[in-house]
Amino acid sequence: MVLIAPAAINPPGDAQSRMAAAMFAELMELPPDERRVLLEDLTDTEARQVYAAAYRAAGTSFALWVDDPVGFCEQVLGSAVWSVPRRFMTALTEHKQVAVPSCFGSSKTFSCGQLVLWHSLVHPVGTGVTVSLAPLWRQVVRQLWREVRGAHSRAGLPGIIDMAQYKLPDANGLETVVAYGIAAAPYNEAAVQGIHANQLLLVVEEAGGIAHTIGDNLAGLLVGDGTKMIAIGNPPTDEVNTWFEKLCADEEVETIPISAFETPNLTGEDFGECQSCPGGGHSPAKHMVDKAWIDRTTRVHGPKSNYVRAKIHALFPKGLTNVVIPSDWVKAATDMEEPELRDGWWRLRDLGLADEDAEWVVKAGAWVRLGVDVAADGGDELVVARVVGDLATIEHASSGPENADPVQVAGIVLEQIRRAEALARALGSAARVRVKIDGNGLGWGVAGLLAAWGREGRHDAEIVSVLVSESPGREADEATLRPHRKRDEMWLAGRALVRPDDYGDAQIRLRVDDMTAAQLSAPKLTTNSTGHSVVESKKDMKKRGVSSPDRGEAVLLSVYEPAVEEEEWRIIA
Repeated sequence: MVLIAPAAINPPGDAQSRMAAAMFAELMELPPDERRVLLEDLTDTEARQVYAAAYRAAGTSFALWVDDPVGFCEQVLGSAVWSVPRRFMTALTEHKQVAVPSCFGSSKTFSCGQLVLWHSLVHPVGTGVTVSLAPLWRQVVRQLWREVRGAHSRAGLPGIIDMAQYKLPDANGLETVVAYGIAAAPYNEAAVQGIHANQLLLVVEEAGGIAHTIGDNLAGLLVGDGTKMIAIGNPPTDEVNTWFEKLCADEEVETIPISAFETPNLTGEDFGECQSCPGGGHSPAKHMVDKAWIDRTTRVHGPKSNYVRAKIHALFPKGLTNVVIPSDWVKAATDMEEPELRDGWWRLRDLGLADEDAEWVVKAGAWVRLGVDVAADGGDELVVARVVGDLATIEHASSGPENADPVQVAGIVLEQIRRAEALARALGSAARVRVKIDGNGLGWGVAGLLAAWGREGRHDAEIVSVLVSESPGREADEATLRPHRKRDEMWLAGRALVRPDDYGDAQIRLRVDDMTAAQLSAPKLTTNSTGHSVVESKKDMKKRGVSSPDRGEAVLLSVYEPAVEEEEWRIIA
């Protein structure tokens, strides 16, 4: 049951009564769970009188829930709270610092959004501030504050919320900021300085990405009895001894992990109806991690991988071996926003091509390139990836015995070449479509067929056979990362493109499925006896239970430009 909302922050004085004041005092002496039961039994008139008494005595009508964020969620916001969030919300009233290492898809951001509203409303305006932090601005605006705005609107709460700021009128009617969000990137140490309030709550989202410099400054803000912090997020998969890991291990911090196996879809816990979707009609668990995702993730990454430890078991990495492309980098590239539509930029679906119906934005004149990973001996997957300027996608993926026939495989690739050429013409690209094919094994015959078909006029693309087992044939770009073979160079080149800049943006937008993203962050990076960088082989990955990164390598082939001898160009093209 949702109580009638405290509609006025400043109810008229003549609405107060001694009986309501006594009732409020008695309610506040009760434990939160008992108080909730009695609040449910109030009539609308009694509720209004108690709210008025709360305002007069405590400075806010929402003081009834000052020690009860769970009751606030259920009785003010109308949101059901499942068992683990109930624990960490309650812990926040009893402990100065709470850390919540969480699995993927545990509704952690939804819960943090509710905490922002709770802390902002249960203290008199002007005495409390709630500050949310995340490593990137888009995480602040598009993740946590989207939940804050949604819950505020659904509950009809007072005040005004913009993209990442909440304002309420004080006792004199002046608008006052009671909550705001900031990006706490590693280079922006000043962002978390000078934050003070009698009642201060720091809500740290995506805590696994918070740098030590930022975390150390946060500790300096937690002075006084009225300051608290909750830090929540997935443990990182590719970095040890992070600020978040040390926070969770601190004996003075109440740490409450959320394993995927504790979430409602795995335990069968029923916790009401979804409030986020228009019309509801289903459990909130519909938007949370489920067994199918767990099984797929375990199969792709391997049961002992650090990715599975972090995303499923909410554990920090162990015995970490460097990976070529950290999963956080891949996520940043998949999360990049689309460029704004302006002169010279087009949505793919607006180009008038029958096979292009995506919303993704590309630039006129952009080069179009394909990467083809041919299934070894017909096994694994045949994958065709495409890059248009900085937009990378998977255009074809298939497995089966037909992938052992080079003529059939070449025919599939030819269809993708023709699509790419039509796209290049629509964009006015000055360059021919370039197709990079893994030339080992079956791929050599496929490349030869496609080159022959090009000479026959069936297409006009450049066909480049990439023998990934060969030496790179040129000096390395980085002295510390010297690739041993072309495959190593291809992965390291992809690493450079995916690596986020200071603003969290990569040089390439990845619009790929979860399996491709997982494969891009799967191989390990080692150094051999000659000091060269070596990427883990597909064979060794399979030995540790990780699937072959066929989709990932197709994407990397699409953006990779190998050194090619002139003689090779004449033979292949």
